[in-house]
Amino acid sequence: MAEITDDVRLRTMTSADLERVLAVEQDCQLTPWSMTNFRSCLASGYHCKVATHEGEITGFMVLSTVLDEAHLLNIAVAPAWQRRGIARWMLEQAIARAVDGGMSVMYLEVRAGNRGARKLYKQLGFEICGRRPGYYRAEEGYEDAVLMTLML
Repeated sequence: MAEITDDVRLRTMTSADLERVLAVEQDCQLTPWSMTNFRSCLASGYHCKVATHEGEITGFMVLSTVLDEAHLLNIAVAPAWQRRGIARWMLEQAIARAVDGGMSVMYLEVRAGNRGARKLYKQLGFEICGRRPGYYRAEEGYEDAVLMTLML
């Protein structure tokens, strides 16, 4: 796996980023979020970040916090930038920020069939804590959501 370069940066997402963020989302997800979803997250003050390389958005993540809980709501890396460690790096940044912010736990959910993401989350210390049967629409029918937690 090629590693990310020192030229990749993580910054706060702005409304000016939303067209490109939506394009990344649509390239990566079978059932992508809408522009309204992203606008709502920005307006609600969620922790919305973009990874960039020379001004190009290579990925993004959206987290919410409630009391001492952090929730990873969405994360994606543009297909041309996948398998370079960007998702891991973004998650490591999110975990560090959650710890610094006094969070005690981070939650996420992932498609049962997304083996790459599940492997990454496990490597970062997340553990399976539940399952939502038939939660995600799949190419044929539905697939389960796997719920995962990381104690901080």
